[in-house]
Amino acid sequence: MPLSGKKALITGARRSIGRGIALALAEAGCDIGINDLERDADAQETLRLIRKAGQTAEFFRADISDAAQVKAMIGSFIERFGRIDILVNNAYYAEHVPFLNISEALWDRTLDVCLKGYFLCSQHAARAMVAQGEGGSIVSISSVHARRVWPHDTCYGVAKAGILRLTETMAVDLGAHGIRCNAILPGYVDAGHGFGTAPPALGSIPESWHGFIPARRKATPEDIGRAVAFLCSSAAQNITGASLSVDGGLLVTGVPS
Repeated sequence: MPLSGKKALITGARRSIGRGIALALAEAGCDIGINDLERDADAQETLRLIRKAGQTAEFFRADISDAAQVKAMIGSFIERFGRIDILVNNAYYAEHVPFLNISEALWDRTLDVCLKGYFLCSQHAARAMVAQGEGGSIVSISSVHARRVWPHDTCYGVAKAGILRLTETMAVDLGAHGIRCNAILPGYVDAGHGFGTAPPALGSIPESWHGFIPARRKATPEDIGRAVAFLCSSAAQNITGASLSVDGGLLVTGVPS
């Protein structure tokens, strides 16, 4: 397993893409900490699946937009696992509202979670990685919304675009410490698809989308997770500051109406 023994923390990981990332990293040999706002049935199931894969799993409750909670979470993670090798920024908040109707509260909440939260988690994790002296990997989940505009996605799109710039800056500033920083841009994702099951068939998306998505299927959480595992592995040791689209080719074609 290419990441055997590594310790990974994933934010917003109780279900969907976060679960797919957690399970892919567990499959690769990582012990896993999952973060979210609530330890509900979804979180319990993700923990169960990680442990079923033979890896240690713990839950860390924190609102990543709050600096004190992030500091405490990273401290608790290191206390439990002894170190931190991988951080995956995945938590998000989104409401699709027309530009003229966006409230200051919505703007603040979206950027607090989707951008400020990524900064806070990355900074605290990177400080710990520097102190450990053995490098590390930070992967941030952006979106095709960072590159293309959809109606009513002002707050979310701005935050996801900011993640790309944040990733590039971190790659430059942290490279001397052996910390690699990359971003992934998911496209349409079948969030409910089960990890380890057969991928969607070719042509499983509506035929009207075939000209927009060359792969002719949605991504799965497992697709995103295994892309994260690759970027965290030694196979990607010379990749940093990169943005990897896992979108079935959506960004090179267009956007379905």
